[in-house]
Amino acid sequence: MPQRQLINGILKAGGLPPCEKSISPKAAYAVGAVMEILWRILGRTDEPVMTRFLARQLATAHWYDIAAARRDLGYAPRVTVTQGLDRLEAHLQSHLG
Repeated sequence: MPQRQLINGILKAGGLPPCEKSISPKAAYAVGAVMEILWRILGRTDEPVMTRFLARQLATAHWYDIAAARRDLGYAPRVTVTQGLDRLEAHLQSHLG
């Protein structure tokens, strides 16, 4: 599942609109660097909304393969990602809405 689709699935589960806009990875990295510097100058101890690490992670395709867990541990997922997102949405609605 593409990262954008997963993130938008999580946003949907939380009752939020999908992310439809994007910026270049270089621009996101620059914003992260500026925010990290600004946070240091301000003496903040929490994490900035954007960091260089987060920019890199969001700009990189990630592939997760459970073949080794299936083979070595006999693992079989009980729900699909789509079912998990549906369950997340139901949980959030029952606890937040």
